[in-house]
Amino acid sequence: MGFFSRKGVDLAGLRLDQAWVDDDLDAAYAAVRRGDLSTGLALLKVTPANTNLRSIRATGLAKAAVGRSEQLEMRLEAYPKDPDLLLWFGQTLVFEAWSVRTGQRAKDVSAQRFATFHDILRTAAEVLQGAIVAAADDAVPWEVLQWAALGLQAEPEDKAEIFHAALIRHPGSYAAHTGRVQVLAKKWSGLELAELVDFGDAVVGRARPGSVLCSIAAHVFNEVWLEVASDKDPPRVQRLKRYAREVSGRRPDLTAARDKWWNDARTPDPADVSAHGAMAFALKWAGAKSEAMDHACRTEGRIESVPWSYVGGVPGFAEALAKRMD
Repeated sequence: MGFFSRKGVDLAGLRLDQAWVDDDLDAAYAAVRRGDLSTGLALLKVTPANTNLRSIRATGLAKAAVGRSEQLEMRLEAYPKDPDLLLWFGQTLVFEAWSVRTGQRAKDVSAQRFATFHDILRTAAEVLQGAIVAAADDAVPWEVLQWAALGLQAEPEDKAEIFHAALIRHPGSYAAHTGRVQVLAKKWSGLELAELVDFGDAVVGRARPGSVLCSIAAHVFNEVWLEVASDKDPPRVQRLKRYAREVSGRRPDLTAARDKWWNDARTPDPADVSAHGAMAFALKWAGAKSEAMDHACRTEGRIESVPWSYVGGVPGFAEALAKRMD
């Protein structure tokens, strides 16, 4: 609980999109931000394949390298078949593309931004295909490719194929499953919420007790909450009934998934910090305030834009903490 101070919540102690407890990654992240790419590449090369640790480190290093993709490209010219460089460059391009697009609804994004977004994503997809060829057994390029496919509005069958290709290589991939939640989310897919809910239920049903994949229930819940809370068209009474049915009504399923994950049978996972943030958000809006506060404190003050940007990001998280998830 180091992010609490006598005056409330220490905003300086909170970190957005650095949801990990990994001293080596913290050091490499800082080095990359200073322009030292060698430290980041060295860390990626010694990180075991097909683990959630590799997924998180690849993500963290790519976030650190946003704005430095040209430097990565220059390195790649000297080592064009290096699988780690290809992965790092491809994922960085994906992040740069989405920063251009922003998370706004399509109607609020200009045609020029969309054109740039798609151009960068096409390049990213080509680079990631190169990473796949260079390291056929690595799941991470497939995990990242989901986000390129989402932005490029690939066919549903193609998106499903990418997801399953990641799972073949790493069945316990947290990144593949959280990416799939976004692919199926109504805000991007236009699908009915029932399809997303069914996916989440199936994942939790298959997950072993103690698996971080049980927290996929929280990611699904958060997307349902966003869609229901954003729907301002029906009369207030109908909106309240829908909220009670589709959000509050899923509290028992959510808490059951939480209990299946967070118990004595579990083994610590590098993805736990991210999962705690998602679970804290979900339990808050499900009305399980005490449990939400427990998971919020376990984030170590490190949260992700999804879902906390839905309520203001770091300030929203701090406010929720200050109010003890009320």
